[in-house]
Formats: sequence, structure tokens, C-alpha cells
Amino acid sequence: MRIIPLLSVLVLSSNFAWATDSHLQEHYYDYNFLSVNIGTDPNAGSVVTVSDNSGGLILNDVNISVSGWADSERLAVGDSGDYDRVIGANLQYVDSYGWAVRNSWEDTGSHQTIDSYSVDGYKDYDFILLSFSEEVQLDSLNFGWADFDNGSQEVSVAAITDTGFNKLTSENSTWSSIISDAVSSSFSIERLSHNRGVSNLNFSSTAKYWLVGAYNTVFGTTSSGSTLNDAFKIAGLGFSNTTETKTNTEVSEPGAIALMSLGLGLVLYRRKRRV
Repeated sequence: MRIIPLLSVLVLSSNFAWATDSHLQEHYYDYNFLSVNIGTDPNAGSVVTVSDNSGGLILNDVNISVSGWADSERLAVGDSGDYDRVIGANLQYVDSYGWAVRNSWEDTGSHQTIDSYSVDGYKDYDFILLSFSEEVQLDSLNFGWADFDNGSQEVSVAAITDTGFNKLTSENSTWSSIISDAVSSSFSIERLSHNRGVSNLNFSSTAKYWLVGAYNTVFGTTSSGSTLNDAFKIAGLGFSNTTETKTNTEVSEPGAIALMSLGLGLVLYRRKRRV
């Protein structure tokens, strides 16, 4: 009769193990381009770090770099194409306004923007590539200057894959080829004050490489957009990412309980045989 309470004590005092639960935590960043790496590798040169707005999250810092691109070259030497081949373009930072792109058809001293500058009737779409050190979701774009005086302004954006990045940097592809497996869309730019604006994006995808440039219907269309008048400078952006946090949860070990129960059973069995 005294064995039954003993059994209860043994079961209640069974061992516990620690299980790990994973949670995804989102962090939002706001970047104003006061300094930036130039190029396609966010971890090269003088690394520019973006810190979480909540502060103190050192382990979740994100590095970023910027490069310029435009479809300002022919697809093959000597052909009479539409200058659709995408090649590298020069970046130009305009104080108080943001980043612009100067493609190979534009003069060094001209007032640069990100636009769809025409050459002999052919449109050359300027883009910047945002290269991040990890996958992020691009949420918003801030424009230090946009040509609202010349009509509504639109921007095209794409989250490109490693394949698209390789096509871009090979300088031997078109925009349609570069974003063939990308998530892309075009958005209106909301006028805030004078020539400043913002565009709130609705992407749910994440990527390490994001293309942002003059409105190009290859990337997607907007209801009232025009590809004839877009010109702007990008002063900042907002993006978010997620990190995995782990917590320990105490759980009982069924195996330990089973082993102790089995041991008690053997003891009872032997005592019964002796009786």
C-alpha cells in the first residue's frame, strides 16, 4: 500500500527538458543617404551601417550600397536597335536633394535626375540599384526633388533575384530580361511640399537587391502614369526585415517518466514473487 504514494512522487519529480521556440521579429529602418557605399557590394570599402530605429539592436545592423544603371547602349555593336542594353551609369549626389543618375548620353555638367532621357527618340531609363547585406522588404521611398511642375510623377521598383543581379552586372541584358523572375511594380509619387515627395510601396517580398528608377511599364503600370515626364532624386528610404529570436520553454520528458514507471514495475514484480 505504501508503494502507490511513492509512484506518485516519482512521476511528479520526473525530469524536464528545454525546448526552443522561434519567433520572427520585424524591424523598421529609415535611411536618409547622408553617407553611402558606392557599388554593388554592401560589405566592401567603408561600410555604411543602418541601425534599427528602436535603437540598440547592434546584431541586426544592415549594410547598404548604391550603384547607377541605364539602358543606354545597343544590344550589339553596329546594330540599329533602341539602345536597350543596360550598362553601368554614374551616380551624382545633389546636396539637399538626393541621388541622381547620369547615363552615358548625358553631359557631365548637366543637372542630373533619375529620368527617362530620350536619345534620338529612344528612351533611356535611369535606375539605381540598392544592394543590402541581407534580405529586406522595401517599404517607402523619399524624394528630395521630383518634377511635379511637369505633371504627375511615378517610380518603378523591382526586387531582383541573384539571377537578375548577375544579368544586370554582366551589362549585356535588357530591363525585361533582368526582371524576368523578379517581383516588380510601379507606384505614384505623392507630393508633400513644393517638389518633395514620398511613395509608399506595398511589397510583401524580400530581396537583397532592389532596383528603383524612372517609370517603366515593363516593371508594371499605374492607372494615370506617364513615361514622358518623370524626373526625380532619391533622398531616403524605409525598409524592414525580420530576425529570428529563440526562447526556452520547459517541457516534461515522457521518456524519464516511462523509465521510472518501468523500474517500479520490476520492483513490484520481484517483491510479489518473493511473497
